[in-house]
Amino acid sequence: MMKIAILALITTLLFTMTITAQAPETVTLKAGQRKSAVKGRLKIKFLSVEEDSRCPEGAQCIWAGNAKIKISVSGMYETKTFELNTNMAPQSVTMDCWAIEIEDLLPAKSADKATDQKEYVAKLKITRLQR
Repeated sequence: MMKIAILALITTLLFTMTITAQAPETVTLKAGQRKSAVKGRLKIKFLSVEEDSRCPEGAQCIWAGNAKIKISVSGMYETKTFELNTNMAPQSVTMDCWAIEIEDLLPAKSADKATDQKEYVAKLKITRLQR
C-alpha cells in the first residue's frame, strides 16, 4: 500500500511540474548585416528597408506611418525571405519553431533629410514557439 502511495505521489509531481519558457532573444542588425541567433539555430540578415513612410520627428501626422523591412532567415533546412512592418501586418513571422518580430527601426524618420540604407538599424525579438 505504501509503495502505491509513493508511486502516486511521484507521478503527480511529474505531471504537475512546470517548464520554464525560454526568454526571448533580441537581435540588433545594421542594414546588410547577418547574425546568428538562438545559439546558432537561426541566421538572420537585414537585407533592406523597402519603404519608410513613418511620421517624421517633430511633425504632426494623422497616423504614425509604417516602415517595411526585408530580412533573410536561415533555419536548419531552408532559407526564406520575409517582409516585416513596424505598424502594419505582418509585424512578425515564423520560421521552424521561432517567431521573429520587429521591435524597432532606427533612426526615426527625419523631415530634413533622407535616410541612407546603410544608416538603418533593425531591432528584432526572437521567441521560441510552444509545442
